[in-house]
Amino acid sequence: MKIKQYFETGKDIFTTLNVATVGYRNSYRELLMHLFSTTVPDGLVRIKILAIACAPYNKLPGLMSLDGVAFYDSVEELCENIADVNIVFDLSEEGEYIEKVKQCAPKKVSVVGGDAMLLFRKTVIDPEPLEIKACDLDRALGLFSTFVDKAEEEFWLLDKEGVVLDANSVVLNRERDEEFEGTHEKLVNNVLLYALQPGNAVTESINTARRTDQVVTNVTSDGELQYFGLSAYPVVKRDGTVRSVILTRRDITENYFMVRNLQQTEKLAAVGEMSAFVAHEIRNPLFAIGGFANALLKQNHLEGGDRKKIEIIFNESKRLEKILKIILNFARPAHGSDGEVDVNEVIMEALGLLRLKFEAQGGIVISNLSEKVAKVRGNPDQVKQCVINGIKNGFEAMPHGGTLKVETTLSADNWVIVRIIDSGEGIPDDVREHIFNPFFSTKSGGTGLGLAMTKKIIEDMGGKVKLRSKPYKGTMLAFYLPPISLNPPKPPKQETKGSEDDTGNVGFFGGPAEYIP
Repeated sequence: MKIKQYFETGKDIFTTLNVATVGYRNSYRELLMHLFSTTVPDGLVRIKILAIACAPYNKLPGLMSLDGVAFYDSVEELCENIADVNIVFDLSEEGEYIEKVKQCAPKKVSVVGGDAMLLFRKTVIDPEPLEIKACDLDRALGLFSTFVDKAEEEFWLLDKEGVVLDANSVVLNRERDEEFEGTHEKLVNNVLLYALQPGNAVTESINTARRTDQVVTNVTSDGELQYFGLSAYPVVKRDGTVRSVILTRRDITENYFMVRNLQQTEKLAAVGEMSAFVAHEIRNPLFAIGGFANALLKQNHLEGGDRKKIEIIFNESKRLEKILKIILNFARPAHGSDGEVDVNEVIMEALGLLRLKFEAQGGIVISNLSEKVAKVRGNPDQVKQCVINGIKNGFEAMPHGGTLKVETTLSADNWVIVRIIDSGEGIPDDVREHIFNPFFSTKSGGTGLGLAMTKKIIEDMGGKVKLRSKPYKGTMLAFYLPPISLNPPKPPKQETKGSEDDTGNVGFFGGPAEYIP
């Protein structure tokens, strides 16, 4: 038997509850008139009385609602005949029958005090306002779901233990990120692997009940470095405790490098302003020191110890002069006259200068140069300098021998690509993000300007530099150069992280069935 019985009359839908009463009080008539009034507004609960027990019949008011009502003298007799009753009201003054009715009545029957019947008369079930509220809720939910699913960010709904409750379409439609999500076959109701890592934004947000931001890095399967911005928003209950967490994740690699390039530009501007002062204040005394040291070395009466000290002074002055020249060139590189550059020819010249020592150590050099690559417009000496820097770094990454591969190709979007691939130990993650920073070097005695200058020269030519590295497998340095062609290179396409289904509405509270708890 259903607790609520629905009846339809014309366009009105209302609910009827079958009740029974036990006991009697002085205000019995007022309670019944309130409870069983025939002038009930549309949309309120309709009450139908089926049985009365332990109440004097001659004292009951003559209401229409009492027609056909069964009367019983005891609670036991009442409880044996209330199969269709939903609720029993104890209308006695002190509620003396409640416990006894609870013991005797069927389990599906509710037993309450008489004063509780006032609540039923105030219970609104009018379908029209409920339908309006339902429409408003559907509209709000649809707007929220559409906003979340159309956003570029990944949205995750997590509980306090890091269990995934839901996610938006960006997460559900892209390839699985096992390092971030875990290796389970299903997404929803799995513990998010990131939430188990120390110092994660989810745990911090739960502990502080505040928004927490974090930037994390990820190395793709092909060795490319990515940056993700994470934000954890706590869902706080009224008592101040956190019920769940909304986590967003967005690929900020492009924005991150734009900021880095801006910072590097500012550094270069500072170096440029300083270069004139350096040239004037340091170069002249440095030349004087080197010149006098060279003159002293030409004297024959110097003893062995003194000559050694002067040689050190002379060599260090030459090294400082070289560093000063690199700094000045890096701050204001001389473009020279642009011309046509045959990258294959430049690579062969660079290999001819550097490969002998590497091969003498047991290294192997492989060149795979495509004859179909177009020439590029630029300064031949600067392009050669970039290639030499790349090849030299590859050789230095393999001090005990290995394989260096240099290849050229023309991409489908009209870029001349030069790839320098070594089989060294790879670049650690904490070093990779600083590799193109000026004055950053892991080499003893290095200036940290080789790759920084290489990147600047290539970008000044209108090209771009890409670096991919995997630990213990090697590193690939790639130059993308604009060719001399009627068709300029096409701008790189924005990679998409996922696709929508036919409905265009997938994810939060509306995802595919396999992701729904």
